[in-house]
Amino acid sequence: MLARVIGTIVIILVLFAIVSDPQEAASTTREGASTLADAGSSITVFLSSVVNNVAVATTGSSSSTTTTTTYPAGAVETGDGSTPIDE
Repeated sequence: MLARVIGTIVIILVLFAIVSDPQEAASTTREGASTLADAGSSITVFLSSVVNNVAVATTGSSSSTTTTTTYPAGAVETGDGSTPIDE
């Protein structure tokens, strides 16, 4: 019951703010949405760092391996490491 009363009061206050000064209400809403977007990005970066640190800790290695693939001029890569010869 108390939650319903508080919810009704909040809705009335929001409607009053929109009706009394719509430009300020829009600006406040825009700033709030921007703040939420920044918070979401920060949380995403934090969780990615945690997951990456856990992955590195479980593998025991912090270095990454890169592979460079070169293709002969005019040849086509077949997928098994060989290149067909055009006759």
